Amino acid sequence: MKQDNKGKKNVSRRDFLKIAALGLLAGCAPTQAPSTMTDATSTTAATIVPTDTPPSVPTNTVTPAPTRVPTATPTPLPTVTVRKPDLIKFYPDKPSTVVHTHHAGVWSGDELVPNAVRQMLDASITRLTGLNDAREAWRALFDPGERIAIKVNAFRNSLIWTHVPLVMAVTDSLQEAGIPAENIFIFDFYTSELKEAGFTVNPDGPGVRCVGTDREYSDGFEIVGSKIQLSNVLLSCDALINMPVLKSHMLAGMSYALKNHYGTLSRPDSFHSGNRLNMGLPELNALSPIKDRTRLVIGDALTACLRYANSWPYWEADYTGDSIMMSFDPVAHDAVGFKLFTDLLAADGGNTASAINMAMPWLENATKIGLGTHNFDDIDLAEINL
Repeated sequence: MKQDNKGKKNVSRRDFLKIAALGLLAGCAPTQAPSTMTDATSTTAATIVPTDTPPSVPTNTVTPAPTRVPTATPTPLPTVTVRKPDLIKFYPDKPSTVVHTHHAGVWSGDELVPNAVRQMLDASITRLTGLNDAREAWRALFDPGERIAIKVNAFRNSLIWTHVPLVMAVTDSLQEAGIPAENIFIFDFYTSELKEAGFTVNPDGPGVRCVGTDREYSDGFEIVGSKIQLSNVLLSCDALINMPVLKSHMLAGMSYALKNHYGTLSRPDSFHSGNRLNMGLPELNALSPIKDRTRLVIGDALTACLRYANSWPYWEADYTGDSIMMSFDPVAHDAVGFKLFTDLLAADGGNTASAINMAMPWLENATKIGLGTHNFDDIDLAEINL
């Protein structure tokens, strides 16, 4: 996958153990940004092309994505068995562990070094699980007979995506733990997006599957009082790995683990303002098909977008980093990710106040509804340097 490293910045890592700064953020009041989003009940999912473009950008500038006409008789979803391994525990049962792993040699010029990426992944999962062997850690979380969905971020109006070598390191690890390649499904909104982001599309052939939802959704779900549909790729799988990429957002302040699932529902454009965002994000991630299937959150901070643009591409890498994050708790993951994001933005001379005002409401609401915790007092942060 080609990586645009223009504007690379050598920003020093801030000390994540200085948690007082984030603790002070809880007192900040939310700021509602203007919205052009429509109500979820105003039209059908089949007529909507979701967009994360700024409100000031006309929607007719969005790069169109190809549509797929549903078959007259929908294909039945496979029977799934949703379980939660005993190893997965986090707040309030115990402090939520977030592992933040750095590798000084992960980049060689503009290319990621696969061996270094794999070392980061191995170190992260052994620290998170407390097991000494990475293969055993993967086996403790996933059974060979399970179908595993991997939600990446390959959004079409962006030039920063979940890095392919990181995702391939995950699929390699799963296969080494005994998961058949054909039981692994990389997905996002559209197949065309995945191809553009550098993934090898494979809907039904041998090897790891990679396919977009492509308008194939199922009903029966509701958030903030509105009916929604969820991706059939997710619903056909037994387990879920959430693999977001760290980037700014003009309405949520930051897009990372929780926001990544706006690519899992059919109408993300309807949940981008006010309470529909601040409660929509937590309630979406608290839905059983997402919450109960999630085994791991693996956050990509190998590059980041600290500032979005007002014209295409709206998001591209303006910072090159050396780290990934891993957690069982998506809220704790995003709290640590947001601390990193605001530290980097401040070090680059940016204004963090707007991002703080936008992100804190949904982080606080996610904690209130029991999805996890954003409070650093309840987070066990492990920094690993390779």
